[in-house]
This record gives sequence, structure tokens and C-alpha cells, in this order.
Amino acid sequence: KQQLTLAGTQEYPEYTVCGHANATLRESLLEKAFTMGEKFVEASKKFYKPGIIGPFCLQTCVDKDLNFFIYDVAPRIGGGTNIHMNVGAPYGNTMWRKPMSTGRRIAVEIKYAAEIDELVKVVT
Repeated sequence: KQQLTLAGTQEYPEYTVCGHANATLRESLLEKAFTMGEKFVEASKKFYKPGIIGPFCLQTCVDKDLNFFIYDVAPRIGGGTNIHMNVGAPYGNTMWRKPMSTGRRIAVEIKYAAEIDELVKVVT
């Protein structure tokens, strides 16, 4: 439905690169992306208790004015992360200061939750 409501100036799609891999994005767009993710998590809690726990991917397209349009949700690790299995992903590597794939990061976070007796918060 969103695609049908694009402004007249958006009738002819353009290809503007604003993300270079599955986990990198222009800094100026990060807040919008995180807000979309947070809203998705809150909606999942409202409609499907306890809500989504774990990785998910909001599959989006971006118009020439850098507005996001979500066209699909993948309630799993996105398939494009396979390229990061050996070298990690940019945000995970930065956060953990070593090569950290999405799967490894999830394992580390589950282990940590178990160590601090909060496993119930990260698994169902």
C-alpha cells in the first residue's frame, strides 16, 4: 500500500545508495532505522505476546528523499549476513572490538544473560 501513496515527485524510482551492506547505513539514517526497529518490537509485544525476541530484519526500500518504506519483515537473521560469518559485521565488530558475526553475537548475549540469571528475558 505504501508504494501506491508515493508523492508525485516519487513516481519514477531512482537508485540512491544509502546502505552498503546488510548492516551499514549512513549515520544520518541510523536514528530513523532504529526507530523503525523499536516500533516493530513494540507492535509485536502488543499483538503477539511476549513479542519478538531475537534477530529480525525489516526489509526496506528508500526513496530519493531518503524516506524508508518497509516491504517485508524477516523474523530471523537476514540471509545477507552469511558474508560476515568469518570477519564479523561492522556494528558488531565495533561494539565487541573483535570479529563478531550476528550468530556469534547472539550466542555471546545468551551466554551473558545466563551468567546474570536473566535468560528468561532473551529466550522463550
